[in-house]
Amino acid sequence: MQRLTNNAMCHLRNALRRSAGIVRALPAVVYGAWIAGCFCGCGPAGDDPESRPGTAQTRVIREDAVLKEIGAFRNETRSWYNSSRFDDLEKRAAELRASKAIFGNGRWKIQRFYDSLECSDEEQESMWQLHERIHLDWIAKKPASITARVAYADFLVSYAWHARGEDVADKVTPEGWKLFRARLAAAHAGIDEARKMPEKDPYVWTVALAIALGEGPERSEYDALVEQAHASEPMFWSYDTARAFSLLPRWYGKPGDWEHYALAASARGDGVGVETYTRIVMYLMGRYGNIFTETQASWPKTREGFEQMLKKYPESEEVVQFAAILSSFAGDREFAQPLFKRMGDTCLLNVWGSQKRFEYWRKWAAGPQGKMGP
Repeated sequence: MQRLTNNAMCHLRNALRRSAGIVRALPAVVYGAWIAGCFCGCGPAGDDPESRPGTAQTRVIREDAVLKEIGAFRNETRSWYNSSRFDDLEKRAAELRASKAIFGNGRWKIQRFYDSLECSDEEQESMWQLHERIHLDWIAKKPASITARVAYADFLVSYAWHARGEDVADKVTPEGWKLFRARLAAAHAGIDEARKMPEKDPYVWTVALAIALGEGPERSEYDALVEQAHASEPMFWSYDTARAFSLLPRWYGKPGDWEHYALAASARGDGVGVETYTRIVMYLMGRYGNIFTETQASWPKTREGFEQMLKKYPESEEVVQFAAILSSFAGDREFAQPLFKRMGDTCLLNVWGSQKRFEYWRKWAAGPQGKMGP
């Protein structure tokens, strides 16, 4: 098994644990830290947009209407959690499980519900202990609740990585390893209990996959877990982004593994189809300068998914902008031009990482004459 590097550790806690979508959800800002901090944005010709100054004043928008709705949803959910309003939390989670509701960008609301409860990595130990007390109080007052048990297991996964820290394996203290393993084991036990409960929750498997990645099972065991997740809720595409992430070479895969998995996942008849492929590419693009030149990722397949998603999620500015940046990386000016025309001066920093990068690709899409097509 590979030893986890300092940088890889950070991405496990902050990204893979939240792989139910493109990214870890933050209040009204999605994908910002990953994109801004990780990808250099090199294009078809190998240029780095960050080295080029912006050519126009751009109206920088950090959220679209859908992301604003998600932010409000998260804030309300978190306020109930902070106040130990367990009845409100239980009611919301039950409604979301029953309705299988999604936001206007395709993300499941039940995922965002659990994201809302997380403890920040930067918090002091006393704050982590406070979170644990809230979770234990929730379970004590609602012993038959699957929501309380899943939320606590999810917390314990984060708490495990918090104890271990971001050092390479050789530098982790014996106490750090002890707490890491104990908390993962407790999370594992909690999820096993949740899986036996009569009520079912798709987020159970998100937590189970995060636990498995930390425990380092054999590949066949992880694959079996993914299959169980799919059988439980075939449309929950975050299982596939989680599996693809785990197949990166820095984790438990080798070059080409995640790309092959993405093709197979998108071909499943009971999922969301080619959208799965595009979701995986969107999720992993931050790991590369240009995902299409550095990996075996297929732009035609990604484009096919975007064509569906643009129709399926017409209210999502985020989907439009991801389609624009990835079509630019692929050198598909024909596809990119109408997207940039639709976007106008609106730049979502959680997609582009910087205004300069947005300006560079907007100019590129306009063509040699600087005009945005007919």
